[in-house]
Amino acid sequence: MQRWLFLLFMALSVPSFSQQRCASRQPFTTASPAAAESRSLITIPLVVHIVWYEPEENLSDAQIQSQAAVLNQDFRALNSEIASVPGPFAGDVADMEIEFCLVAVTRTQTSFPNIANLYSGGRRRACHTSLGGHDALDPEHYLNVWVSARNDGACGEGTFPDDPQAPAEEQGIFIRPDCFGTTGTAAAPFNLGRTTTHEIGHYLNLKHLWGEGLEDPFCQSDDMVEDTEEQAYSYSEFIGGNCPVHPSFSCGTADMFMNFMNLPADRCMSMFTHGQKARARAAIQAFRPGLLEASCLPVAIEAEPANEEGPALLYNPASAEIALLLPRKDKYEIAIFDAAGRLVFRNPNAFGTPHYIPSELFINGIYYIKIRNGRKIHVKKLIIAR
Repeated sequence: MQRWLFLLFMALSVPSFSQQRCASRQPFTTASPAAAESRSLITIPLVVHIVWYEPEENLSDAQIQSQAAVLNQDFRALNSEIASVPGPFAGDVADMEIEFCLVAVTRTQTSFPNIANLYSGGRRRACHTSLGGHDALDPEHYLNVWVSARNDGACGEGTFPDDPQAPAEEQGIFIRPDCFGTTGTAAAPFNLGRTTTHEIGHYLNLKHLWGEGLEDPFCQSDDMVEDTEEQAYSYSEFIGGNCPVHPSFSCGTADMFMNFMNLPADRCMSMFTHGQKARARAAIQAFRPGLLEASCLPVAIEAEPANEEGPALLYNPASAEIALLLPRKDKYEIAIFDAAGRLVFRNPNAFGTPHYIPSELFINGIYYIKIRNGRKIHVKKLIIAR
């Protein structure tokens, strides 16, 4: 009874935790599992924006790569902790059949400490170059990840697909540097990359297992997934000591405390369920279909000098011809890839503005144009439609 009264008090108070996992809002969202994408494997391209104030926040490539490796283990049920899932839940373990490819990393030194939870004029600073952060790269087709410091105690935050407070250019996930990856500055108890796994769950419309709010001591809420039994607690108290012990009961059933959408320490998390898989894949189909069209081609991004415009497509979709606006008189190297990443056109000495390419060289579909000028590479999505 004392715990229930304490949690009720906390639910009615403004949260202020020195150490917590997740700051994500949980709006009411729906996506029918029946609408799930039929393809077996979905690959989501990641763009990681390192927005740093202190030098130690400028994470190494190795730390970034370690996080990508964790995601591909967790979402394919290949993580070693699967072996520790209690017997009653073993049949619920799901291979999400979602993989991730790292296509770009940006690095921005900011003049704003703790930029991850700073806003200006209602806009999140970390998501805008003009506000001290870095602009998202094509958020319709890429999952943008901002890694930057924050001072609200949270390790991370993920935007739900239809969150009215997160416009398209601010959709993605936000991770604190010491909660990202498994090496470098990653610090226990959040040093196994599970914060990013958890927040991508929110990005794919998965809720906390107890449903809304900080916790649900009166069992009045739910996560809208059938095979995750209703539970009351987040298990966030298990971040400094031992992991919970099965069975741990609330709401009349044993809790799946090891689920990635709970909040214990990283080492205590191990699984998604079949119901969560259906809900996440339905969310991609319903809310984020552009991810299904994206390519895993590496994208090199370099900041433009002030007042200098980059290359642009004049017509998109294109029908009779492809017209590129090349702002300088220099020669450009142009390479065009189809949606599967195959090179279908190359011109190492393109110049002139507009620069024309006959569209009859290509069948209808989605392509990606790489435009190189010296060290600068610009990537444009092109649609051929006649």
